[in-house]
Amino acid sequence: MQKQIEDDGHRFRVIACGRRWGKSYCAMREAFQIILRRYAEAGKRQRGWVVAPTFPLVKEDWLMAELILKDAIISKHQTDMRMDFGPLGFLEFKSAEREDEGLRGAGLDFAIVDEASRVSRKSWEQGLRPALADKQGRAVFISTPKGKNWFYDMFRRGQGDDSTVKSWQYPTYSNPYFPKEEWDEIVRTTPSLILKQEYLAEFLEDEASVFRNIDRCLRGELEGPKDGEEYTIGLDLGRAEDFTVAIVIRNRDCQLVEIYRQNEVDWSLQKAQVLALTKRYRNSLVFVDSTGIGDPIEEDLRKSGVRTRSYHFTNQSKYELVEQLMVGIEQGLLGIPNCEQTKFLIEELKQFTYEVLSSGRLRYSAPEGLHDDGVMALGLATMGISYRFYKTQPKEVETLPKFSPAWIEQQKMEEEINRNAILPRRYRKPIGDLVFS
Repeated sequence: MQKQIEDDGHRFRVIACGRRWGKSYCAMREAFQIILRRYAEAGKRQRGWVVAPTFPLVKEDWLMAELILKDAIISKHQTDMRMDFGPLGFLEFKSAEREDEGLRGAGLDFAIVDEASRVSRKSWEQGLRPALADKQGRAVFISTPKGKNWFYDMFRRGQGDDSTVKSWQYPTYSNPYFPKEEWDEIVRTTPSLILKQEYLAEFLEDEASVFRNIDRCLRGELEGPKDGEEYTIGLDLGRAEDFTVAIVIRNRDCQLVEIYRQNEVDWSLQKAQVLALTKRYRNSLVFVDSTGIGDPIEEDLRKSGVRTRSYHFTNQSKYELVEQLMVGIEQGLLGIPNCEQTKFLIEELKQFTYEVLSSGRLRYSAPEGLHDDGVMALGLATMGISYRFYKTQPKEVETLPKFSPAWIEQQKMEEEINRNAILPRRYRKPIGDLVFS
C-alpha cells in the first residue's frame, strides 16, 4: 500500500486512513523520500514542513521522525523543531494551532500534513498553499476523516480526473500488523458511527441521526413488577420546558417495562410519583441525572430511602452514555415496546443527532427545539446493565456444574458487576453470544 503511494507522481496525494493504520510512519518516510527525489531532480537543498494540528501531535511526529530517519539525520535542533540532512535539505515541524499566522513567510518545496482533517481550511488555503506556490511544491495529506470538510474536498478531487490530486482510502484492518482478534473486538463493541469514521476511514455527514437499527429493538410489552425479576431505573430530571422521564428496564433481558413522563408539575408531586415508582419495583437502583438542580434532588431522593447513583452530565460523560446506548440499540439488545406511551421515546431516538466538532469528536444532542429527555433516561437506565452490551454468555453457562472453576469465575464476575455497574470499557470483557432467557 505505502509503496503504491510512494511511487505515485501526483503533486498532491491524499490518504484517508483508519486509526493505527500507520499514517505517522508513512508520513515521515514519505517526507524523506520527497527530499531524495526532488534533490535528485533539481540538485538543490530541499525545504519541507511537517504540519500537525496541535503541538503535542507535532512532538509525536518529531519522535517518529527521530526513530525512522535516524541514519539520515546529520543534525537536529529540537528548540527550533528542525532536522538537517546535510546537502539534501531539512525538515521543520510546525503546529497549525494559530492557523495561517504560524504558517506564513516561507517558500516550501513540499509539506506533509499529518491529521489533515483536524487542520483548519484557513491554515491550508491561506498558510500552506501559498507557501508551496512559487516552487510548485508538493504535499501529502494523511488523516483519519472528520466529517466533510476541506480534507474531504481534496479526497474527492483525488477520486476524479484531477491531474494534480490522487487519493486513497485505507481502513485500520488493512494494516497487516494490526491484531485480528483486536479488530474483531473493535467491530463487535464499537458503535457504527465511531467504527466508520475512526477505523473504516469513512467520511460522515456533518450532521446525521445517531441510533441505527431501532426497529430491531421494538418488541415486548409494558408490564408491572414481577416476583423474581430485577430492575434498573433511569431518571432524567426536567428543567424549565423539559420533561422529567423515568424508565424501568428489566435486567434479565434488557426489556423496557415501564415509562414515566411529566412536566410542569411541582417537584414535590414528581418526587412522590418517583418514590411510588421505585417502591413498586422493590426499591430498584435508580441512576439519576445529578447535573445542576439534579444534585440536591438526587440527595433528597436518597434521604427518602431511594437507592440512587448520581450521574453528572458533561460533554465527555454524555458522549460515553450515548455511545453505550448506541451499542445496545445497534446490536438489538434492548427491548422497547412499540406503543402509545413509548411513541415519544422512539421519535426522540430517531431524531437524535450528532455534530462533528473541530477536534474530530462527535457531539450528541437533540435537534434544536426538540427534546432528548427520554434518550437520556434510557441511557441512564442501561447503566445498570451495561455489562450485557460488552459481555456475552455462551449457552453452556446455563448448565455449568455448581462450584466448578467456570461457575466460580462466573460468580466473581457477577459480584463485581453488582458492586459497581458502571465499569469503564477497558475492563469489560466479552465472552460469547448473549442468551436471552
